[in-house]
Amino acid sequence: IINNKNSILPSTKSILTQIKPLEIKPLDRSNIDNNGWFSGFTDADGNFSINIHQRSNKNLMRVQLFYRLEIRQNYNRLDPEENKVSYYPIMSRLSEYLGVNVFSRNRIIKDRHYYSYIVMAHNKTSKLKLIEYFNKFPLLSSKYLDYKDWLHIFNLQQTHSMTTHYLEDALKIRKNFNSTRSIYSWDHLNNCYLTYS
Repeated sequence: IINNKNSILPSTKSILTQIKPLEIKPLDRSNIDNNGWFSGFTDADGNFSINIHQRSNKNLMRVQLFYRLEIRQNYNRLDPEENKVSYYPIMSRLSEYLGVNVFSRNRIIKDRHYYSYIVMAHNKTSKLKLIEYFNKFPLLSSKYLDYKDWLHIFNLQQTHSMTTHYLEDALKIRKNFNSTRSIYSWDHLNNCYLTYS
């Protein structure tokens, strides 16, 4: 808009009259559970896991549930003369909200180094906090379907102490979960909280 504001071309002038600059809002410092921001972050970079493996020294299976949010350590799409901005303050705030730690990860893929921060809900307290939040601010992408399946297994774990009571459900869900999902429903977008004024 700024570069073309003095243009004499009719097409450019016409386009400029239809563009309204976005209002830059101040940084939102409200509590995490006051808005759907964390849901949007999860839709972009979070995932739910259902891990099924054999217990060590036993002939029994174990089902473990995790939520993980991983993001690179620095935002580096700024002017080259500016310093990189760390995502640590954001990840730290999320970890405090869930009552867990922030982990750091370093990977080498094809001779390139990747550094990331991870927040993981792995204990009952952090999972309950996550459930409370996502029930208030539901996910909008297909991750909502993964969350609902994950939540189903979580609820079964709370009502049954023996894995054998829900192992079959967990194995069935794992076949249509995350990247292996082939059945989708977008019904959760009907009456979405974002449509309310």
